[in-house]
Amino acid sequence: MEQSIYSLLSQISGKKRKFNKLFIDNKGKEQLYKWLKSELAYTSNNIEGNTLTRKETRLVIEEDITSSSKPFVHYQEAVNHAKAFDYIIDILKSKTMITENVVLDMHKKLLSGIDDYNAGFYRNCPVRISGSRVILPNPVKVPDLMKDFFEKFDSIKGVEDIIKTHLDFVSIHPFSDGNGRCARLLMNLLLMKNGLCPIIIRPRDRKRYINSIEKAQLTGEIEDYMRFMLYRLNSSYTTIFDIFDTKNEIPQEKLMTIAKFAKEVGVPVSTIRYWVKVGKLKPTMYTESGYMMFSQEQINKVQRLNQK
Repeated sequence: MEQSIYSLLSQISGKKRKFNKLFIDNKGKEQLYKWLKSELAYTSNNIEGNTLTRKETRLVIEEDITSSSKPFVHYQEAVNHAKAFDYIIDILKSKTMITENVVLDMHKKLLSGIDDYNAGFYRNCPVRISGSRVILPNPVKVPDLMKDFFEKFDSIKGVEDIIKTHLDFVSIHPFSDGNGRCARLLMNLLLMKNGLCPIIIRPRDRKRYINSIEKAQLTGEIEDYMRFMLYRLNSSYTTIFDIFDTKNEIPQEKLMTIAKFAKEVGVPVSTIRYWVKVGKLKPTMYTESGYMMFSQEQINKVQRLNQK
């Protein structure tokens, strides 16, 4: 049963307080930003068709390591996204106003070395979203639509308004490419500026994410879109707490990878992933790279699940 928007907002409010306490000092914030830089590059690019794994994304961002088995442009997209993320963190730290020029600079960083002709400039041609019935605005209207878009920033009052800006941005579709990545970065900048956690949209959520946007664009009904985005915000808090809240941390040498854990309890890895997905099982922690780790104490719980 899906949670109501009210229930999600209530949970997010509580988690926001915990989030700000957990990352009250600069050292903690820097650790979070380092993890987010590769995690958001991986998830956001993957939604757009990038084939790099989470590990490959982290290696090219942090160590400049690439492989000839993947297209070079996919590595460039990862590096560019990381640079754009660094840019929004600089904006956040300096408390710079978020203006049209900020978004154009963000877009330029995303497409630099990939499409320099269009990087940092609004589109001058019609565009269509593959497989979608949504009709996007004529390019002649884009500058005025974006002017109106930024004028609404002064009236943003909370998380729902911020999430709505993401929908407004992708519905204008101001660029020839990179709209989704730019929209998600802008939304996350606004969220962090307001003391909230950024939204991590996982690759496996891609279809639901895209469908919720398309439904809102075609019908004007945004409840499903809003519920999905709030659900992902709520889940993003949980993921970050699992990684960074170490008050009750179990020594990592006593933890098991999902493959070893599945072998110990005698079920396929796919079953463990399914139980985690539906909330029947929660990993003890996630590694810095986002891998699930399990403890010896969880074996009894899994055995009980396996008997049902």
